[in-house]
Amino acid sequence: MYPIKSLIFVCVMSGLVLFGAPPPFCEATGNKPNRLEYPAVVVKGGMAMRVLWTVSAYHIGKNAAWGKAEARNMLFKPLDINTSSITFDGQTCRDVTFETEIVDAAQYLVEKYQATPQSFNLEEKTLKVIKTNCCLPGFSEYMRLRDRRLIVPINGVLFVFEPAVNY
Repeated sequence: MYPIKSLIFVCVMSGLVLFGAPPPFCEATGNKPNRLEYPAVVVKGGMAMRVLWTVSAYHIGKNAAWGKAEARNMLFKPLDINTSSITFDGQTCRDVTFETEIVDAAQYLVEKYQATPQSFNLEEKTLKVIKTNCCLPGFSEYMRLRDRRLIVPINGVLFVFEPAVNY
């Protein structure tokens, strides 16, 4: 990653001071521009938090553009998804729309990724496939399991994202 000293965070706090509301974002400047979303928003009746996932495992598919070294470099990277944005690996898609479809797990994995449910220790018969208009690699179509894990294909590697919050 980048040394802490190389990033200078500039946060506009006037919204918090003047209006009692959190700032909508902070800008990070340094070697790699980044936009950090504020993780909580006030909604009627309390606070709404985004769910955070991290890359915990991977399965390298046949004819993958990435190998073991690239896949290992993705381990433990965080992912934020809320109702209108996806943030991963320093990039954010905004105004994201989400459509879901339930598919047969074995058939979908074999046809789409030449993988089996056993590759991921899945006992589930179905998967929730989420399709978006996001152009970040892997996030135009990814899978969500009943235990809230995500499977995201990037450059021929299927990455497993574990939820950081268990409830």
